[in-house]
Amino acid sequence: MYLQSETPDSSPRRARRAALVIGGAAIVALALIGLVAVVVSSGEEPAKVNTLASAQSLCDAGANGTQIEDSGSTLLVDMRGSKDTKGVDLVTLECILEELNVPEGVKQDMFSTRPSDGRQNGTWFGTSASWTYDPAKGLDLTVTRAP
Repeated sequence: MYLQSETPDSSPRRARRAALVIGGAAIVALALIGLVAVVVSSGEEPAKVNTLASAQSLCDAGANGTQIEDSGSTLLVDMRGSKDTKGVDLVTLECILEELNVPEGVKQDMFSTRPSDGRQNGTWFGTSASWTYDPAKGLDLTVTRAP
């Protein structure tokens, strides 16, 4: 005997509907897990991590105004200024920053520093940097990473 709303074939319909609901819920759950994984991993260090020495070697080779110190854990970068003709040019500085995976926010902080700002600092992925800027002397940058 069947209730009024039930028909002999409603049981397979319910099973199909339940399977669709469960399948849809599984897809939504997987999408949320993927989204969480992306958000969590966005704060992690990129897969390509160059050492300070490799960034120097690739971009300047120490010829124009970079030095490796402290057994490879410190990179000093001296950029040219209007009265200081020794040091790296802007192209070399940008190459170094790119090789060190410096985030855009830190780059913008560097490029918007004024002489009156004094020494500025930035950090990313276990790396720290400090810099000063004077139009006559250029940007002086110190980058430090744990050995």
